[in-house]
Parts: sequence; structure tokens; C-alpha cells
Amino acid sequence: MPPNAAVTDRTTCGVPLWAGLLTVALASTSILSLLADLYGVMAMGVFFWAITVPSLVGLVVIGCWPSPNLVELQRRIRVGVFGGVIGTIGYDLIRLPFAVAGTRVFVPIDTYGLLITRAHMSSSFTSTMGWLFHLSNGVTFGIMYAVVAARRHWLWGVAWGLTLETAVLVSPFKDRYMLAGQVGVVAVAYAGHFLYGWPLGKFVQHLDNTDKDLRETFRYPTPIVLGLAIFAILLWQQPWHESSVRQEAGRLSHAAGKPVLLVAVGDAFTPEFARIQPGECVTIVNQTDTAFSTKFGDVAPHAQSDFCFETAGVKRVKLTNRPFSGGFVYVDER
Repeated sequence: MPPNAAVTDRTTCGVPLWAGLLTVALASTSILSLLADLYGVMAMGVFFWAITVPSLVGLVVIGCWPSPNLVELQRRIRVGVFGGVIGTIGYDLIRLPFAVAGTRVFVPIDTYGLLITRAHMSSSFTSTMGWLFHLSNGVTFGIMYAVVAARRHWLWGVAWGLTLETAVLVSPFKDRYMLAGQVGVVAVAYAGHFLYGWPLGKFVQHLDNTDKDLRETFRYPTPIVLGLAIFAILLWQQPWHESSVRQEAGRLSHAAGKPVLLVAVGDAFTPEFARIQPGECVTIVNQTDTAFSTKFGDVAPHAQSDFCFETAGVKRVKLTNRPFSGGFVYVDER
């Protein structure tokens, strides 16, 4: 390759307007599936399978289509995917110590899986789907940024990340996930978005060198990078396996016709999440020797009790003051 080939590419091979707009539109459908649910337009589970999944397939087609007019756009997509994956890892790593300490910063991800699958109780499969959706958001935000801001200073990437978090706080997401007044949680979220935008901005600023290094390292960089990220989620969540306690909860739920959350050991629900409609109830089955009292109801040792919920939103049900006590009930209007 001549020494000035990358510069020549940059100045003579641009992105067709229609292709750039189409790519951004297709990428935006990942987060739009959640926004459609938050704003009452369409249930997330419907939007995701009917619109988001076909749109992601469309992104793959654009990224692979053999056309000289799409060379620059495909370069931006490759770098956007890579920067999005690395940025998402950074976003999660900074939150991990807080999660281990008991701050429930990853709760929304698990609820995404419930909404996408329209399940009534969480499982390893719903958790897997939630984390795959989380990855999808990180990647598609990266693609959108790379298409629009190719070769701009990395601070634009930081601004992009912080803007995403600000958008969360002015949306119904804040109320649904009880973020009002949670200064510490919001501060951690902003730090996470900084660590998302910083590497993304760096990679996109040096777009040509990043793409060159990726293609020299991997023959097919995009599928390999994405494949490794997906494989890591599958290996971690193991959607093919359920614990015996979770299986028992599933059997009881099927017989009762409503979610059943077991307290088998300690003070935590198995499964941890349930999804119901306003006015419906979940059954808490306490298999321990301890009595529990909550603001939603009480449950005696070796007994069961129905907890009912009238208003929509994510309800934190704590059996004790421990950070991982109890679980969550997602009261879904859709």
C-alpha cells in the first residue's frame, strides 16, 4: 500500500448520504426498542423481535456488501463495533466493584431479558438475553458514533458517552428504575459512560490506523470481536442450565398460574426477578426457619404469602437489610 493511501481514502472515498443515514437508523433500533416501551409506544418484546433483529441483520448486510462505494462506511462500522465492545467492557468494569459491594447497578440488564422474552420469571436464558441486549446497545452506539464522528478528537467520544447517560436521566427510565435521589448510582453511571466514550473516541479518532491494525490482526475482525464477546456472555450465563431451585420455582409457578419466588437458603429470592401486570401478585414461598416482614407483606417460616402490586415500575422487595436480600418485581404495563 502506498504511504498516502489511507489519506487518499479519507479525502476521496466518502460515505454516501443515504448509506450513512440508513446505517444510523438501523443501529438506533436497538435502544429504540427500550425507548418504545418506556414511552408506551410498543412493548419491548414486540419491537425487539419485529424491528430490532431485522435491523441488526440489515447492518450485517451493509457491513459485508461488496461495493466500492461502501468501503469507507464499512471501515467506520468495523471500528465502531470494536470501539463499542471495548467501551462496553470499560463501562461494566468500573461498575463491577460497586455491584460486588451490594449496589444493584446491573438490575436493568436483567429486566431487559424479561421484557425481550416476555417471561414471568427470570432464568439463565432471560439473563443471557438481557446481557446480549446490553452488548447490542454498546455496539450500535459505537457504530452510530463512528459513522457520524469519524476521525474527530476523542473528547467527542467522551461527550457522546456522557450525553447517553444524560438522556437516560431525562427519560422515564429514571422513574421506572427508581433513580431519583440515587446520587451515588448516577455518579457511577456517569463514570461508566466516561469509560465507554473514552476508548471509543480514541479508536474512532485514529480510524484508519485502528482499522489497519484490526485487519492485520484478524482476517475477519468484526465477526471475531463480536463472536468473542457473545461467547463470553454465553459461557458466563450458561443459558442451557438451570439450578434445581430455579426448576422447582418454575414447576410451582406453572401449577399456580403466577410467578413463584422461593426463599430456599438465606434471604434471597430464587429466581431473583418476576414480571407481572399491575394488580397482579407473586407468591413468596419461604422454605427457611426465618420469618420475614416487608412493606409489601409478611411471610412466616415454612409458609407462603402473596405480594400484590398496583402500580407499574421496578419494585425492590427486601426481606432483610442485606444488599442482596430478596429480589425484584417488574410491574409491566405493556
